[in-house]
Amino acid sequence: MTSPKESGTPGTINAGYWLVVLGSALGVVATLYVLLNKQALIDVSVQANKDPKITPEMVASTVNTILTVSVVVTLVIAALAVWFAGKVRGGLKKSRTGLMITLLLGLFFQLLTNTLGVVTALIAISGLVLFYFRQSSEYLTEREQLT
Repeated sequence: MTSPKESGTPGTINAGYWLVVLGSALGVVATLYVLLNKQALIDVSVQANKDPKITPEMVASTVNTILTVSVVVTLVIAALAVWFAGKVRGGLKKSRTGLMITLLLGLFFQLLTNTLGVVTALIAISGLVLFYFRQSSEYLTEREQLT
């Protein structure tokens, strides 16, 4: 961390940025891992199906659709999170709110679709927390007043 007399980006901002990037990247990797194991998910879902009207093909189609949506949403949320974190790192204080909303939506989505991704979302949220530390807030307020 930099002392108050030094100029430059504080360590909490840099660490927060890299935690958001790491958490977002790991979230994408976790989603791709689940996608690579889709046949196991299909097999479990077919075995769990008790309704004779639902065919194994229907189950496979539904699992494929859910996984495709999961990959797309995870990629969009990860891209938005990294973009907002970059804006905060650049000194834009109001981007913290957008980042918080994005990461909380990502956490909620991971809770619904990919329990492995919950840990990665929490890593990214820990980066967000660093953006709210006093040193970060003072730096962002100072940068806001300069513009």
